[in-house]
Amino acid sequence: MDKKELEELGLKQSDKILKALKAGDREKALKECAALPKEFILLHKGLRKVVEYILQYNEQVFREEQTKISEKIKQKVEEGNLKEVEELLAQREKQHQVVHDIYIDIMAACFSYMGGVYGDERLEGILRYTGEMQKKGFDDWENMSVEDFVRVTAHLLRTHMGKMKVIEDDEKFTFVHDPCGSGGRLLREGAYDAPKNYYRVKDPKPVGYSRKDFPAYCSHCMVWNNIQCIEWFGHPQWIHEPPKTANDPCVFHIYKDPSKIPAEYYEKFGKKKS
Repeated sequence: MDKKELEELGLKQSDKILKALKAGDREKALKECAALPKEFILLHKGLRKVVEYILQYNEQVFREEQTKISEKIKQKVEEGNLKEVEELLAQREKQHQVVHDIYIDIMAACFSYMGGVYGDERLEGILRYTGEMQKKGFDDWENMSVEDFVRVTAHLLRTHMGKMKVIEDDEKFTFVHDPCGSGGRLLREGAYDAPKNYYRVKDPKPVGYSRKDFPAYCSHCMVWNNIQCIEWFGHPQWIHEPPKTANDPCVFHIYKDPSKIPAEYYEKFGKKKS
């Protein structure tokens, strides 16, 4: 192989461009610019595929191990062995908790990448895209009775492994998370500070509940359950009151009659109640 080619094999496109410019060869620098848009694409595609394969295998193993340990728990319950039941239940939850937290961190990191590198428009873009990809689930929720919607919401949220209680009054059901096991956990763990430094929406915008310094991960609830639901159905499905500090609970409501949702919960997202 040509010695000059060997020397350049270890250079990124940026290195080649700068090297050419420093040598006074603008024509070569311009020629190297042509490869810039595609330089990293192949690696990104490859890494995405590997991550998909990893997640598929994780889910397969998780399903198998949850079945196994559930059978063991049933056996120990039949035997009346309280101590071993407690230990096995803790192991079963740990199988879920560890990988759950990894997935939440992946989401938070990806949302932070979009917001931190490309800006809030791209952050909203990835949230809208992922919301659209799940729209059937929101359609299903919209067509449920209020009671069934509350039940499936409670199931979803308690499997985030936070601390939750549900309260009912004449007009609504209120979910209180102290903390929420996903976004609230990240806040209390200091994930928006060093070393993780997850992104915050710095200026008040609908994607950030019209608040300053709103955590990027929590923006998915603002877009999926509020902004997009208002656009799809004419009203939000989960009416949020996000924590103002890490120590505050996250509260949201499901109204029995969506027409009774106060106008302020639309205005926070740049919408008007019709």
